[in-house]
Amino acid sequence: MLSEKVKSLDAVLILSVVGLLFLGLVALYSTSQSILQSGGSANYFQAQLQWVMISLTVMLFVAFIPNQWIMIHSYWLYGLSILLLILVLFIGYKGYGATRWIRFGTLRFQPSEFAKVFTILAVARYLSSERLNINHLKPFLIASGIIITPFLLIVKQPDLGTALVFVVLILPIFYWVGLSGKNLVKITAP
Repeated sequence: MLSEKVKSLDAVLILSVVGLLFLGLVALYSTSQSILQSGGSANYFQAQLQWVMISLTVMLFVAFIPNQWIMIHSYWLYGLSILLLILVLFIGYKGYGATRWIRFGTLRFQPSEFAKVFTILAVARYLSSERLNINHLKPFLIASGIIITPFLLIVKQPDLGTALVFVVLILPIFYWVGLSGKNLVKITAP
């Protein structure tokens, strides 16, 4: 079973991710050295290196989770991301004029980053769970509600740039599941 999972991993994708991470770390190392040499105290390289290690570990862990488990738990993961977005509004770390982070010791993370992935999973599960027609009002409104809920919570932080990612998610997902061209124009025209 484990050997089958290893064989099913996309080597090109993994190498691309590692390559991009490496290039980003090289650029940050150079920037951090310039800041430190000019008397600054911020070492962005070390902070990013921590997150790269955590992210690669999580990536490998998630790669071995069965797809069926992810589908079954997608609504729970979505609910957790919504809860974290609500928590940000009350106990979030303030910085740069916004409250976007939750702090655990020296680590800070943005729940909105998790919400992006978990929202896609929840919408995908909803749209694939039944034979529904996205061109009918009820399935359209429910799927839109799944996407708009984190959008509104992120706008409240305020983080319009990240929130707009959720709006951009709607069109390709709906088009993929069969939203008619006429309805697509109705959505995008306003």
